[in-house]
Amino acid sequence: MINGQVVDSLGAQIALDDGFVRGDGVFEGMRAYDRRPRTPAEHLDRLERSAAGVSIRLDRARLEAELAQFCAATANPDCAIRLMVSRSGQTVWREEPFPPDSAGLSLLPVEHLVTPLLIGSKTLSYAANMQANRRAKAAGHDEALLVRAGDRAILEGPTSSFCWIEGDQLVFPPLEEAGVLDSITRRLAVGAMPSTTRLAAIDELANADGALLISTVLEAQPVAEVVGVASFDPSAPSVQAARAAIKAAIRTSIVAL
Repeated sequence: MINGQVVDSLGAQIALDDGFVRGDGVFEGMRAYDRRPRTPAEHLDRLERSAAGVSIRLDRARLEAELAQFCAATANPDCAIRLMVSRSGQTVWREEPFPPDSAGLSLLPVEHLVTPLLIGSKTLSYAANMQANRRAKAAGHDEALLVRAGDRAILEGPTSSFCWIEGDQLVFPPLEEAGVLDSITRRLAVGAMPSTTRLAAIDELANADGALLISTVLEAQPVAEVVGVASFDPSAPSVQAARAAIKAAIRTSIVAL
């Protein structure tokens, strides 16, 4: 759907403004369950924060109306939804498939430096994230795990949050200190079970009891290994209990428009 008009993907046309040419825009990834989006207000709140961070003005009422229209028009009632807003104000909504569930992901550590000007903003400038995942897949792994260049502090996945399990609690990298995105699914997880934050070097994962990648689209996927650092049992009771708690919290956050 482009600027409020539902179009066939093969015939879709957008204006090549600087927003799309230079990646100068913001986006949100959502998930619909039987045409009902999960945490829509929270996603639009974050989109507003992202837009404010790069000086883009949004029409919130317009986006709320377009979200309802798009959910009613998707080919699949259960789908991922991407919203992109360019600097000129163009809006593009796209229906996307879910990635397959994994019995246990293999993550390749990839060093990265977070751009200070973009901390907290989901912008269209995602080339570094995509390159990290390409490196991981080229090496035979499922995803990258971004670690801070220099001290190898744990950051996040290129398109998801990362957490590990210590005993009965989840551990996340701290938002500001690590410069990671304020994930909405992470918030749900924190509300669902005991959690804490700590800046940790990746080698500390050798002592963890498990790990997960979490996001709106992935929900909660277990990690089987962080290459060269740690191996985990994705079927361990602590991992499955965390997944169940997060999925239960997700189900309570689905709303009718």
